[in-house]
Amino acid sequence: MRSRRRLALAGVAATAAVVVALIARGPFGASDVEAAPPAAHPIVVESRPIAAFRPGEADRTRFGSLEFLGGLTLTSRDPAFGGWSGLRSFDHGRRLLAIGDEGSWLAARLDADALGRPLAIREATIAPLLDENGRPLRGKWNRDAESLALWPADGAWQARVGFEHHHRILAYRAASPEGLLAAPGRPLPIPRDIRDLPANEGLEALANAPDGRLVAIAETASPGATSNPGWIFEGRDVGRFRLAAHDGFAVTDAVFAPSGDLLALQRRLAWWGRPEMRLVRVAARDLVPDRTIEPEVLLTGGGFDEIDNMEGLAVDVAPDGGVILTLMSDDNFFWLQRTVLLRFRLLDEATERTPRLTLR
Repeated sequence: MRSRRRLALAGVAATAAVVVALIARGPFGASDVEAAPPAAHPIVVESRPIAAFRPGEADRTRFGSLEFLGGLTLTSRDPAFGGWSGLRSFDHGRRLLAIGDEGSWLAARLDADALGRPLAIREATIAPLLDENGRPLRGKWNRDAESLALWPADGAWQARVGFEHHHRILAYRAASPEGLLAAPGRPLPIPRDIRDLPANEGLEALANAPDGRLVAIAETASPGATSNPGWIFEGRDVGRFRLAAHDGFAVTDAVFAPSGDLLALQRRLAWWGRPEMRLVRVAARDLVPDRTIEPEVLLTGGGFDEIDNMEGLAVDVAPDGGVILTLMSDDNFFWLQRTVLLRFRLLDEATERTPRLTLR
């Protein structure tokens, strides 16, 4: 009887692994029938606290140069809530802006205590991403938004949103980050090698550097891939590099730290059905064209750690000068997955680098 039970559990795990892998690789199942919201509207998001990143070591908060601050499991009855694939924060991490792979914006307030530990999501609004004519994007292959860059410039807020399947970058501009929810998206010129990427291996990361460059990284989901392709946009010039990939991890988001170093979030799907994550760092001096760059691993999570399909990464300078990282997962609109928000303090960035360099 015990051996039969083990076989049954193994079968369930294998089935779950196949389903999660199929969902993560593209339109499948529940995601196909979800649609972008028809218009901007407020929603209620319920938050359940995550006290420990690694429940098996409940008292542990230090992970290398990272300190776990806390997390939240997020749920909403609104059918458009979910699928969050790109994340940015502003106002010292008190406000969040996310994009979803069903063509949605999410703007919200993140309540946190004095130490930066997350408490709740409030004042949340969902809206459809708009095309250059101000109309909601139609069709899964047109609205599969995967990456987001956000920064203030010239008295306004600029955003760049990267898409896969129909590979492109749309530019948004508004007086405030929340105003982007009603802004039309203007297509930007991109190199042919981005337009010709495989359908489900598009721009998973867009990051604006402190020096004004825009960095884009595509996911390489092919088994055995050793690197992810990247592009550096500097005015009309475009340089190319590759970010080394190991152990089956592929890039899902990236953002620049105040020091100018690039932080990248990576994901791997385990054979037993649960995703794993990795956070890596590329030194600013190493981010140059025409080379394969080896990143430094800061954190690896998996097993029964409190993670899911982690696809969003944001960085902010806290009121006390510390550097805070916020991570968010894409639940694929699938009932076995969760929307998870995690927060870490980047200790070496705060103590060694922040006093010398600041965000633009």
